[in-house]
Amino acid sequence: MFLQVSVSIFVGTAIIALLAFLIYRCRVKVFIKFNIHPFNVDECDGEDMEFDSFVCCAGSDDQVARMIVRWLEHSEPGRVGYKVCYHAREFRPGSLILANIQWAIEHSKRVICLMSNEFLRSPMCMFEFDCASNLDITRRKHRLIVIKWPDLDLDEDVDANNVRDRDRVRLFLSTYTYIEYESDGWWQQVLYAMPINRLASSHHDNQPEHCLEPPTEQICLRQQPTD
Repeated sequence: MFLQVSVSIFVGTAIIALLAFLIYRCRVKVFIKFNIHPFNVDECDGEDMEFDSFVCCAGSDDQVARMIVRWLEHSEPGRVGYKVCYHAREFRPGSLILANIQWAIEHSKRVICLMSNEFLRSPMCMFEFDCASNLDITRRKHRLIVIKWPDLDLDEDVDANNVRDRDRVRLFLSTYTYIEYESDGWWQQVLYAMPINRLASSHHDNQPEHCLEPPTEQICLRQQPTD
């Protein structure tokens, strides 16, 4: 009798462990299919955060960045959107740009870098990447979300500084999971990587009907508020 109970407990535990493992391995697909976020954890609880995310981009990628910001802020119908920091809107006038960047990164639950070739060539963008990645190491928490452009070229070395920048990015991309821009399910991966608890305190108007669909320029223009 004791042996039968022990075997039953062992088998039941093994099945639960296997299911948990499978759900963990397929957690993004589970989120996409059922809009359920397994293994919910608010790792920023108790920290002094001002924003859910800070979006970094090169000047040439500004239109895509604004599109992503809008879709994060105008989340699912009936739910509060994310509170997003964007340099053109939130940076404090009169303050040093580097100080603004550090403030935004230190007070954001996530940092989203739009990793394009122009991003790599920009010293200011690479400063943002370095600050975010170094803070991850200091905090021992992975909060940097890299959205990699499909045509990113890590072999085009412009000068000595650019070589070091590309080496750091290459090391990051070979060590951590990143998101390929416009790949299948890329927008759902972004949403999955966002923090569980949102800082936005009120609903946004003109929310898109399908938040899990990847943002496109045409859809975002259609969602622009009218006077």
